[in-house]
Amino acid sequence: MADSIPASASSEKALPGKGIFGWLGRQFGYVSKAAKHDPAGPQTIYRVSSIEEKPLPDDANVRLRRTTIDEIIVANPKSEIRNPNH
Repeated sequence: MADSIPASASSEKALPGKGIFGWLGRQFGYVSKAAKHDPAGPQTIYRVSSIEEKPLPDDANVRLRRTTIDEIIVANPKSEIRNPNH
């Protein structure tokens, strides 16, 4: 049974491509994805955060906390045209 377990973890399956050219291809992929990304993205124009906290009636050592966040987010029209799924 011990013979069926590999001696080391397979790092080859973690990233596609082997050697320097695989690494170089991944770097080009990262840069191209970053160039396509819209840094402006959606804009939050209104945000209110409120916290309610009360002790539990049965046990004074336990407190119940409710956090509510209200936001208004306006999407950038250019990003909707380029990527309609987001």
